[in-house]
Amino acid sequence: MAKLSVHSSRRILKHRFLVGAMDGRRGHIHRVKSGLVYIQCMGSIVEDLMKQVNTGNNLSTIAKSVGGNEKGVQSALSMAIPLLMNSMTKSASTPSGAGTLMNMLTQAGASNPLDNLGSLLGTPSASGGSSMVNTLLGNQMGAIQNAIAQKTGLPSAMISKILAIAAPMVMSYIGKIFTAQNLDQKGLSSLLGDQLKMAMQSSPEAANMAKQFFATEEKSGIIDKLKKAFGS
Repeated sequence: MAKLSVHSSRRILKHRFLVGAMDGRRGHIHRVKSGLVYIQCMGSIVEDLMKQVNTGNNLSTIAKSVGGNEKGVQSALSMAIPLLMNSMTKSASTPSGAGTLMNMLTQAGASNPLDNLGSLLGTPSASGGSSMVNTLLGNQMGAIQNAIAQKTGLPSAMISKILAIAAPMVMSYIGKIFTAQNLDQKGLSSLLGDQLKMAMQSSPEAANMAKQFFATEEKSGIIDKLKKAFGS
């Protein structure tokens, strides 16, 4: 099956159709641009994940697992998920980062942690959540944990646990789309870019944090490259 990609042309052919959702609740719209297919989710991934979190006793189960109150945990998740998506979007924009991310998505797309929450919370290491967070947030992880802790009133150590729960949720959701639609780097980057806009609109707090931490990371990276280039 050919890889799906995105074309830069603005010309859109009037050809649309719906395909089955990855979880039976949502479809995907295919827009054909100059013969290439561009995939756009009908709604926000973050909003859908938060709906799943608030379904049944999922939120109370997560709150009990990390030792926090439901309101604080819900608020932390609503910031953590967009920030994780922000990092994923940046990773997908470079060949090396995209390669690592695509491997992670392929593995994560095989299951939905919210379908078996007890297993995820009982053996968090099995989901690889902490490893995902380390890979995605890198040296910004501590600062992001502290920032979310200040916003929610939850301890930073608890935010670390919440991030480790949120990461497999996001990876699994996007991983299912990635594998089902056989996306290439451009397709994945475009999907994440569109979703990131919606994610940041849904959480102004996360948007402000993203500007603060990830913009700083980019500036530091540029400075380091200049220093190496000029031997200083």
